[in-house]
Amino acid sequence: MNDNRNNLTGEVLAYEAIHGAGGAVVHLDPAASGAGDKEYDEDDVEYFAGERNVLDAEEETEAITESTPKASGGPALWEPTTGQDSVNSEAAPKPVGMYPHARRVGDLLYLSGVGPRQPGTNAIPGGPISDEHGKPLNYDIKAQTQAVVDNITRILEEAGGSIEDVLDVTSFLVDMDRDFSGYNEVWANTLGKVGPTRTTLAIRALPTPIAVEMKVIAKAPKSN
Repeated sequence: MNDNRNNLTGEVLAYEAIHGAGGAVVHLDPAASGAGDKEYDEDDVEYFAGERNVLDAEEETEAITESTPKASGGPALWEPTTGQDSVNSEAAPKPVGMYPHARRVGDLLYLSGVGPRQPGTNAIPGGPISDEHGKPLNYDIKAQTQAVVDNITRILEEAGGSIEDVLDVTSFLVDMDRDFSGYNEVWANTLGKVGPTRTTLAIRALPTPIAVEMKVIAKAPKSN
């Protein structure tokens, strides 16, 4: 046989002439010296199974659209979601997901996590903690913390309140050992004078290359 097939041996079991040709019944055995030890239909075949979930991906793209530009070194930015109780401010940085800047529930305002990014430019005061390749950079935790407080103030003012309305803060630091002292100093000069309760947690990372974020609960201003 050819180089791509087995070498075969066997015997003719029956033969009969048919219209100038012939038909035979044969018994074949592959020889041990066969080139590939394959049956006739066992040649290697390349095939393409296609990409999975293509239609699902297109539907999701049509249903949910992200805004641009992306946060420096982070995910795409979104327009804040709107609703009857939502509070959003053009003076605050855009969210990195589908949520509002704040939501009013009864006599309270619940703010989404607030970082130091600047509205419009997405610049990070004090510099990002890493570059676009993840390489660590030097940064100023005091400048970042002050920018967080400023963004909180803008959101509260959009709701008709002020920084004086803050009741409770949960802070997140990506490097507690390095940054707690500087963060604490800015706190003492700003929110510390207001007197909210506070919890400070160490975490591994935040969605954008920032060192600090705060989650705030505040008194909601009385409706007119």
